[in-house]
Amino acid sequence: MNTSEAKGKLLLYRGSIDDAEPEFQEALEQARRDPELAEWLREQASCYDAIRAKLRAIEPPLGLAEKIVRRRPIPFPLDWSRIGQLAAAIIISATITALVMKLSEGRHRLVVSAQEILVTGEVLDMTCYIASNLSGPEHAVCARECIRRGLPAGLKTGNGKVYLLTGQPGQTVNAQLAELAAKIVTIKGKETRRDGFAQLQIEEIQKL
Repeated sequence: MNTSEAKGKLLLYRGSIDDAEPEFQEALEQARRDPELAEWLREQASCYDAIRAKLRAIEPPLGLAEKIVRRRPIPFPLDWSRIGQLAAAIIISATITALVMKLSEGRHRLVVSAQEILVTGEVLDMTCYIASNLSGPEHAVCARECIRRGLPAGLKTGNGKVYLLTGQPGQTVNAQLAELAAKIVTIKGKETRRDGFAQLQIEEIQKL
């Protein structure tokens, strides 16, 4: 693996919460051997941490937590401090997603030619997963709501690789994927990479 390939993989690296993920291991090992890559990774992590810190300092509007709970019940006892934190996390996660997408628009548009694949994994709400490492059945309600509202959806495979899920040109798949949030599915589609990010254009979904 060369420096360019390692950077492509590490664009999605979120620090210590990803240290055990197999998809990053080879790239992290390359960073340990390559001083230039190691410095780039430190800068990336520092920038990401600074953005997260500033966003987490934003106070959610008064009454937002209660409004979220009324519209979408949360399956745990009513601890209002915890609910407030969850509401703030939803706002922050959405903001991070918008920032990442805007930054991506300014980068080069290189897309590797599509390859048809068959992949099995968990349907994710990418915003909460990237921002707060949230996934699994306990996050299903929030993931379903975020995907339904148009936030990015993804698929996390058994080996830790994550794909951004997209529809055919001009089509959206969020309504269909929202009902599959946190469930294990098999997806047939075309894999591409843009700016080091793996994407999967859906052709067929099979629920397990």
